[in-house]
Amino acid sequence: MDVAPAPSTADPHHRHHKRRGTVAAGLALLWVIFTLLAQFSGALDEFEESLLDWRMSLAAWPAPASNQLALVAIDQIPEDRPWPWSRLDYSIGLRALIDYAPQSVVFNMNLNDRDPTYTSFDDIFSHIVERANAVVFSATGTTSTEGGQPPASLGALPYEGSPRRVARFGSAIWPLDTFARQSPVGINNVQAEEGLRLRRIPLVFLLDQKMVPSLVLQATAGFLGADLASSEVRMGRAIFLRHKDGRLVRTIPIDDEGRMRIRYQPGPATSFTATFDNVIVYDDQLQQGIRPAQDLRDLRARQVWIGRTDPALRERFHTPVGTLSLVEVELQAERTILDQDYVRPLPPMILAILYILVGIGGATLVVRIGPIHGTAVLVVTAAFWFESALLAFRIYNTILPLPSFAMLIFGVYVMALLAMVWDLDSESESPS
Repeated sequence: MDVAPAPSTADPHHRHHKRRGTVAAGLALLWVIFTLLAQFSGALDEFEESLLDWRMSLAAWPAPASNQLALVAIDQIPEDRPWPWSRLDYSIGLRALIDYAPQSVVFNMNLNDRDPTYTSFDDIFSHIVERANAVVFSATGTTSTEGGQPPASLGALPYEGSPRRVARFGSAIWPLDTFARQSPVGINNVQAEEGLRLRRIPLVFLLDQKMVPSLVLQATAGFLGADLASSEVRMGRAIFLRHKDGRLVRTIPIDDEGRMRIRYQPGPATSFTATFDNVIVYDDQLQQGIRPAQDLRDLRARQVWIGRTDPALRERFHTPVGTLSLVEVELQAERTILDQDYVRPLPPMILAILYILVGIGGATLVVRIGPIHGTAVLVVTAAFWFESALLAFRIYNTILPLPSFAMLIFGVYVMALLAMVWDLDSESESPS
């Protein structure tokens, strides 16, 4: 039985083929470096953000609505009760809630009106606020330096790193001292992208050189029992929320602007949502022994947010799960923190190793098996990466980049073709 001899390393055809593989690997490595530079420099972020929005919008394996939060929505503004409402309305609404022992109540709107039309019931409102477990109020940061003094309950966070990219305010419009002097307060400004698209929410701001919390961070800290003075902000890395005894309760990843990417989930953010007027009706029915459509006793130990969701609201933000009001966005943000459901990119070192392996391996394989079979292998590799990207995001919230991988696969194929048509014979000829 004859056995075909193995190709000799001295065989010119074998050496020629090996050299083409080496050239393909070298060209592919250069393309990998170029692709990684484009990925890490942010040149492809616009494409990646849109694809990430699409992944968040998918309803497969939806997360359950939060049982820790609740929403009392002001979904319509009647003609006989034009906005803004007087403190009487909030007194009645808060009074209807506190009998059912919510952990805390957060007012998304800034109650800073000093007109007597709105302030005549401030004493009543103040008494009800004092009876509640905890009430968190909203403030609005301004560039002016002529605002009033911040309340002592605002709190400040120690920080490390440069805060130069964090949003700065000279002062703020504070809720009135008549009812909010002892209550936690958070800055409620947001920084939407073009077209009111909101992907990230700021958790900290600079106010008079102090790092102060946003409304979302203040509400979250109160719900978790964290002490802001004992917590720490590391710019570009994370906010470490701690108890007074130093025990860590949450690590919240932030960018160098102090923002957290919101993990939007399709469907309602909370398992309990009621309209403002209905809460008052439900309370009255329970007091009379009538079973209401929604049982306010389900609010026990929850944090209740009160905010406008009515269609007349001008600032409605575009998100991967639809158009949402600010209070609905903030509920999604707080749920991200409470569930530790953070969106994380693949570590750069791991991504670089994967790209190098795919780049060099793909280019040499195309040279070895030919462009037709090589195309099939690269298409299968791309499809596998795409499916892995969907699965990794749904299960682990890990971002496998898609635009840069498509760029990598296309470039690797082109580099392999260049190596295959490269005139290596002229390079090997010695001068006569």
